[in-house]
Amino acid sequence: MRELHQLDQQQDAVRLAGWLARNSIRVRLEQEENCWVVWLVDDAQRETARQLLQEFLTNPQAAQISAAEVDGVKLLKQQDAPEPTLNTNAARRLKRRWSGVWYLTFPATFLLIGLSILVVAVTTDWRASLQQGGLFMPTCNDVQSRLLPKLFIQTPPDEYSDIELLLFNPMLPNPVGVLRRGELWRFVSPIFLHFGVLHILFNMQWMWGLGRWIEFTRGTPRYVALVLIIAVISNLSQLYWSGPLFGGMSGVVFGLIGYTWMKGRTAPEDGIGLPQDQIVYSIFFLLICMTGALGPIANAAHLSGFAVGIVLGMRKKLWRRLRGF
Repeated sequence: MRELHQLDQQQDAVRLAGWLARNSIRVRLEQEENCWVVWLVDDAQRETARQLLQEFLTNPQAAQISAAEVDGVKLLKQQDAPEPTLNTNAARRLKRRWSGVWYLTFPATFLLIGLSILVVAVTTDWRASLQQGGLFMPTCNDVQSRLLPKLFIQTPPDEYSDIELLLFNPMLPNPVGVLRRGELWRFVSPIFLHFGVLHILFNMQWMWGLGRWIEFTRGTPRYVALVLIIAVISNLSQLYWSGPLFGGMSGVVFGLIGYTWMKGRTAPEDGIGLPQDQIVYSIFFLLICMTGALGPIANAAHLSGFAVGIVLGMRKKLWRRLRGF
C-alpha cells in the first residue's frame, strides 16, 4: 500500500475515501495519532488517484464529492467489521504452514529442487565432467544414460557423438506422438535437465528464493498448478522453435518472475511482488540471452514462460476488464 494523503478531520477523510471508492479506486482509511490517513491499495491506480485527490482538494464541497461521503462511511464500516472466521480445516492448514516444518511449508519447492539435483547427479558423466571442472563443468552429459533420453520432450536420435549434438540437433516436433505413447511426463520433465553447474545453480537460487515465497503465500496446490502450466507451455514453445533437445528450469523461473511482477501491480493485497530493480535486471538478462552472447539458450522457453506468468498474474484484472466490455 502507498500513503495517498493525510487529513485532520475524520469527515474529510471519509469524504475523500468515498470519492475515490466511487471512482473504483481501492483505498483504506486508518486513524493515526493526530490525523486520518488515506492509503492507496493498488499502486497501479496511483495516477488516477492523484487526479481525483487534486479535484477533492480544489473543491471538497462539490456536489458529486459530498454525495460520495456515504461510500466512505460504508468503507469505514467494512474495515471495522470483524473478519470472517476460517473454517477448521483451513485454520489447521494455516497453522501447519506457520509451524516452520519444511515439508509442510514448502513441499513442492523442495521437491522441484530435489528432482533437479537428482537428475543432474544420475545423468552426468562425472569422470569426463570433473576433468573440466569449474562453474562451467557440463552436466546431464552421459550419453550412455538410459534415463536421460526419457526426460527430453521427445526421444533424441539413436546416434550422437557429443553433448553439443545431443542438445542442438534439430528434430521435427511431434507432441502428438508423445501423447499416443502415453509419455505425458515429457511435457514437464525437461525442466529438470540442466547442462552445466552454473545453469543449475542460477535456476535453483531463483526457485529457492521466489518459489518458496509464492508457495507459502498462494498455497501448494496453486503453486504446483502455476509451475505445471508454465512448464508445459514454455517447453512446447521451445519445441516448436528449435526442436526437442533442450532443458532447464529457467522457463519456469521467468514465468514466476512475470507472475510475481503482475501480482504486485494488480493484486498487492496478496502479499506478492518484486522490487523494480529486480524486474529491470530480469528483463535485461532476458534480452542479453536473446543476443546469443551467453551461448545457445532456450529463448523461446524464457519468453513464453515470462508471458504466461504475466497473464496468470494479472488474470483477475483481465477478467474484470473483459466482463466490462
